[in-house]
Amino acid sequence: MFSDYRWQYFSSLTEGPTRSRAELFLESVDWPALQAFTATRRNGSDCRILPHIGLGYNHMVRIIEFDDGYRWVARLKLPPLSKPNASESEQVSDTTMICEVNTISLLRQKTSIPIPKIHAFEARFNCSVGAPFMLMDCLKGNVGMDLGMTIPPEKKQTFLNALAKIHVQLSKVQLPKIGTVLSMNPDGTCQQGPIPGLGGPFTTATEFFEAWSARVKFGKSDEQLRAASGQHADDIAYSTSLFPQTIKKLADKLSVCDHGPFPICHGDFGHNNIIVDDNYKVLGVIDWEGAFAAPWEIFGDFPLNLSIVPPAMDVPWAYNEDGSPKSADVAQRFADQEEYVAAVKEEENRSGGVHQLSEALENSERQQLATAMRLFRDGKPGWYSKVVDKFLGN
Repeated sequence: MFSDYRWQYFSSLTEGPTRSRAELFLESVDWPALQAFTATRRNGSDCRILPHIGLGYNHMVRIIEFDDGYRWVARLKLPPLSKPNASESEQVSDTTMICEVNTISLLRQKTSIPIPKIHAFEARFNCSVGAPFMLMDCLKGNVGMDLGMTIPPEKKQTFLNALAKIHVQLSKVQLPKIGTVLSMNPDGTCQQGPIPGLGGPFTTATEFFEAWSARVKFGKSDEQLRAASGQHADDIAYSTSLFPQTIKKLADKLSVCDHGPFPICHGDFGHNNIIVDDNYKVLGVIDWEGAFAAPWEIFGDFPLNLSIVPPAMDVPWAYNEDGSPKSADVAQRFADQEEYVAAVKEEENRSGGVHQLSEALENSERQQLATAMRLFRDGKPGWYSKVVDKFLGN
């Protein structure tokens, strides 16, 4: 069941950098060139670009309709909000897109995860269209951003079960090293490459965590962090500054599986990248550009729509003396996490009885430390040192 696309994000944007980038991009793309390119990829069929404009953080999406009514979507890479550095601006091709195409190819071979088929792609920045893009099947559904990131209570369990099935299938696609899928070999194996911003590929989880501590920066400036931390600014800034070097010291103790094989991690797994119909049936998982084979602790993080700020790093007044959250929304999120783990276990039992994913999710100290690493990169203020203390049992 499908009523219509609810692509309201672009039109709802107020004046600012995000809207300006989208408007400039809309003007700069050679849309007739995209239309002509698309026609050649489907036996010269006449086609037109529909007025819908889908917008995410990294991409703009347009629907292309052929004269027989069949539709594809074109997903185009937006320029960064910040000015690209010299090395990025000198790139000939979008290597992230090439890795994404290879990852999707691998997963479509190895799993039944619903991923839109790619019909063509162009990874060069200087192509005739004016931006890297890919052409994919057009699914009749919407992602979480278009649905207000909400899930109707009566649809929640079915939706969580579907996410669990996808997560478990991903856990079974394992590669020898930690890294991206750089290329596919004729025999079905792949060549792994570096993770953007981290390097690699890495032979062990220890190497990954050491690289993370050396290269990942907090997602806000010190001034922004202090402004967001109020009266606790000094304490939080100090706790945050120590986090990377603490990860380095603990690098060889953070993973229960230091050596491979390692599972494929989506990199941005959640409602925001799941296409559903009006009944919340999952139709497709999109945006695999951040995917890489990862340590089990990174892979075993909850989907983003179930994510919680680790209690140890959250403001202390958010919890009662017995450790229970004061917020009904947070309490519900904890309950949803329990339901999700149960759904994962059920799926694991159904598909062979290996419980590596559920074990990673239930290892709260390691799981919450992995969540803290993601929040650090996103620039979330908090007492990061307390998450480490919890991991160490202090």
